[in-house]
Amino acid sequence: MGKDKKCRLIEALVIKAELTVQKVGTIEVAAPLGVEVDHRTGELVTPVELELIGRPVFTPTIVPCKLINHGLQKACLVVRQRGCAPCQLSVSSSLDLDIPIYGMHDVPHIKCGDHVQELAQVESIDIRGIRDPSLHGCERRDILIVRVVYRVKVIVAREEMISIPERCDRGQERCWNQDVDSRDTILNENNINIIVSPLHSSSKQP
Repeated sequence: MGKDKKCRLIEALVIKAELTVQKVGTIEVAAPLGVEVDHRTGELVTPVELELIGRPVFTPTIVPCKLINHGLQKACLVVRQRGCAPCQLSVSSSLDLDIPIYGMHDVPHIKCGDHVQELAQVESIDIRGIRDPSLHGCERRDILIVRVVYRVKVIVAREEMISIPERCDRGQERCWNQDVDSRDTILNENNINIIVSPLHSSSKQP
């Protein structure tokens, strides 16, 4: 009989789900003074830009088999006016914004306590104008609808205790160890990548 192989128990984050979703941030603000809107199309006649400040901050909430996500994006709405020289624009006003983001996505088998990591990229920014429906008579005011669309990669991981041999050879075991940046990379038969730091009992990032 062969000798029993020594194993070690490691607490690690095991990736349970990876998906790409779309999230939308939307806010309505009163049009700054001097901004003109083409009410036939909603397009702005006055040059207006939305400058995003930093990355969006997401606050995930997990319910059985569902990920509910609130987020916030800091931004600055910049209004430009035409200068004296042709094609020259200068800033006439700016408005700081906190754009709320909301998303709800089905994620099978997700559980409370799972770790959620989200990486967002901006897909599009759209600014449209409409008449303020609360005003009547001769009074006129426009509302700007600001919309930011994100493409978000979501990674869901769960803390689990796994048993691995202290020494194992690739191709002969269900998992194997590789040295990657002073950490162990373990790939099991289900093709789940597990990153373990040998200096700590658990890893906080999937």
